[in-house]
Amino acid sequence: MTVFTKTPKGQEEITHRTGIVGQRARRLLILIDGHRGADELAAMSADDDIATTLSQLEEAGLIEAVANAVPVAVVPPAAVAPAQVGAEGGQAPKTGDLQLARDFMMNTLRTFHGPYAKLGLMKRIQSAPDRDGLMALYEEWLASITETRIGRKRAEELTGRLMAVI
Repeated sequence: MTVFTKTPKGQEEITHRTGIVGQRARRLLILIDGHRGADELAAMSADDDIATTLSQLEEAGLIEAVANAVPVAVVPPAAVAPAQVGAEGGQAPKTGDLQLARDFMMNTLRTFHGPYAKLGLMKRIQSAPDRDGLMALYEEWLASITETRIGRKRAEELTGRLMAVI
């Protein structure tokens, strides 16, 4: 599967709208993140002729194919199942539960901010050694989520789902 990434010229086009490409190609350019394959981009953009549009972007020097890239499937927050709670409810979370919590936090950050924003926070979340480490990052995670309008609306729900896993 071919994966594309934006070139510096592509980033410039998104920032300043130079008009090199039309609106359909620009929408596709915005979706390109270095992780999504052509099939996923086609589904997201509803572009009937994705190959032509990708070719146009590549010829304009706005994107380039990534060699040996493996697409990363980002699981939407709704797909993360809450962890099973033990009979006493006070049990320490299992390692898998902690990884589920890490994944949930990182996926929500990607959902609300994109794959390249909040990388420092994502790295700290990924390297948190235990529940206390994740809880120490909770406030920063919540503040990041609530920076967006949709995040503010869903903050209570997302917090509840995270706490069910942690």
